[in-house]
Amino acid sequence: MNGPTTVLMYHAVLDAADADAGADRHYSVDRGQFLRHIDAVRSAGQSPASVRSLLAGADARGVGFTFDDGHASNEWAAQRLADAGGSADFFVNTTTVGTAHFLSWAALRDMAGIGMSIQSHGHHHRYLDELSPAEVDDELQRSRALLEDRLGRRVELFAPPGGRVSPGLHTAAARAGYSAVCSSRVDLWRDRHEPDIPRFAVLAETSDAQLSRWVRQDAGELLARRLRAGLLNSGKRLLGNQGYEKLRGRLLKLAAKR
Repeated sequence: MNGPTTVLMYHAVLDAADADAGADRHYSVDRGQFLRHIDAVRSAGQSPASVRSLLAGADARGVGFTFDDGHASNEWAAQRLADAGGSADFFVNTTTVGTAHFLSWAALRDMAGIGMSIQSHGHHHRYLDELSPAEVDDELQRSRALLEDRLGRRVELFAPPGGRVSPGLHTAAARAGYSAVCSSRVDLWRDRHEPDIPRFAVLAETSDAQLSRWVRQDAGELLARRLRAGLLNSGKRLLGNQGYEKLRGRLLKLAAKR
């Protein structure tokens, strides 16, 4: 990895015709949007790459592509990335694998077979800052063990659900066998030895021009993203997880009516 790296965080990648996809539309992108993002990365002389491959030094000119939650649409995205000669990390919750709207074990094995990195998002999709240290350890250990058992591949990365980081998470993750945590902290990834890897959340509202600025690492855009993230994090701390989620839901409903 030469110099700072942009790491993107996706969730669902939906077909425009999907009426009931079981995904948060705010955190989803459509298929055309996703394909344009791959093109934007390649046009910048870079390639879509998993964090796992970047850590291994396999792609010095990569933009990190990661996906949280294990939505079934990720299988389509994985194939498009493979077609473009790229890869990505897919963080899944082991309790939702094979349930409605989520990837199956067979799909995960197929994705791993075409070069995708399957990693842990916890056993349940529980906010770690609401759990005891013992419960955090269980989320980390159980999900990793199950993924490795069912897929026969090493799991070395963890992404905390909702970006909620519990006290001592990085120490607990290292103790459970993980090499790094892919968080929701907004910044460039500057040092491959740091245990916390920041990411940029790609939303339905993320424009092609904005994503290109992230890839180019535009200083003004990076500052604006960090300031926005700081305000959101302050709101989470002030309102608590439940209060923040309720307010967010109301605001999204109001925006949808406009």
